[in-house]
Amino acid sequence: MTRKPSRVFVVSRIRDVIVSADPSEGALIGMEVPGEADIELRLPADALAKLEALLANANMEQAKFQKMQ
Repeated sequence: MTRKPSRVFVVSRIRDVIVSADPSEGALIGMEVPGEADIELRLPADALAKLEALLANANMEQAKFQKMQ
C-alpha cells in the first residue's frame, strides 16, 4: 500500500455502473455523495478486473458469517 494521502467519501448510493462493450475500455461507476457534486470513477480494464476479484473475495468471506437457510 502506498503512503499517499487519501480522501474518504461517504457514498449515499451507487447511481450507475456502465461497462464498455470493448473489454479493454473498462467501466464508469457513478456514485451519489452528500454535497453538491457526485463522484464518477473511471476504471481501466485491469482496475475493473482487480475490483471484481476483491469484491468476489469479500463476498465469500462475508458468506461465512451468514446463517444457512
